[in-house]
Parts: sequence; C-alpha cells; structure tokens
Amino acid sequence: MFELLLRGLAVLAEVVLELVFGYLFYTSGWLVLRLLTLGNYPRLPLRVSDPMDPRSSWVSACGFFCVVGLPLTVLVFLYG
Repeated sequence: MFELLLRGLAVLAEVVLELVFGYLFYTSGWLVLRLLTLGNYPRLPLRVSDPMDPRSSWVSACGFFCVVGLPLTVLVFLYG
C-alpha cells in the first residue's frame, strides 16, 4: 500500500515538474527570441498546449539555455 502511494506521488511530481519547467522554458525562450528578432520569430503563440511539441521544442531549448546556461556560464567565468 505504501509503495503504491509513493509511486503515485512520484508520477504526480514528474507531471507537475514537466508542466512547470516546460512552460517556464517555453515562455522565457519565446520572450528572448521575440526580443532578439524584433517580434518576427517565433511565429508560434505564447500559450501552446504542449511546449515540448516538435514545432515548439526549439523555443523551449532556447529558454533552457537562457534560464540555466547563461547564469552557469557567468558563474564559471567569474568564480572558476
């Protein structure tokens, strides 16, 4: 019984984290790309049903780079 409860909580945590991080990375990538291209790209809307869709995954990858990659790079260069 306890094992089933833990397995259910793990699945729930995975779904919640996927949604939060997926939308966080997609939204930040969308904003950065819109600013860099002066509003031309991406032509996808800000709110999509699945941010990990093949059409929008590159926007999420850019968001991941901006949210995680750039701060880590700065930290390495400053304190590395």
